[in-house]
Amino acid sequence: MVWNVEGALRVNANAYHVYIACMLARFREMGMLKFGVIKDATEATGRYMAQYLSAQGVSFDSVEDALLFLNDIMGFTDEVKAVPRGDVLEVRLNKEACRICPRNVGGLDLPGPACPNIGFIKGYLEGLGLLKLKETYNLEKGEMPLKQENGQCIMTYQILEKRAEIAKKQEAAPNIK
Repeated sequence: MVWNVEGALRVNANAYHVYIACMLARFREMGMLKFGVIKDATEATGRYMAQYLSAQGVSFDSVEDALLFLNDIMGFTDEVKAVPRGDVLEVRLNKEACRICPRNVGGLDLPGPACPNIGFIKGYLEGLGLLKLKETYNLEKGEMPLKQENGQCIMTYQILEKRAEIAKKQEAAPNIK
């Protein structure tokens, strides 16, 4: 275990962020959690979050609005972007500011993927009915589920079905408490 409180303080993580990042890191280090389990569990959790918000009357006209709103209420990172590229959606998160990263905040010191956002974002967007997505990586072939570039973690999904615009249409996201 290489957890260091400085990582959490540096990104201004709250107690929930530390809880998520450290729990994922420890389960992974104990061999109790593989990436497939993380992805499946967080994808289901993303769908539950979408159902929860929908039950409160929250809806979105664009994927970007939905992602910005999710980040506003969860505070995962300082910046999130939805970048369409034909039939592909890239979701970009500020890597250095990610408050739930099992590595940067949780202290995970094992190789391999552990990001909970890969499944969570997919489940959330699908659960809202905005998109139907498919991951574009194959771990068996050594393809990683996200790439890191210019201080960003980039998750790439193939768009199988598009039911909403991806680009942001409005400035203000709905308020929820």
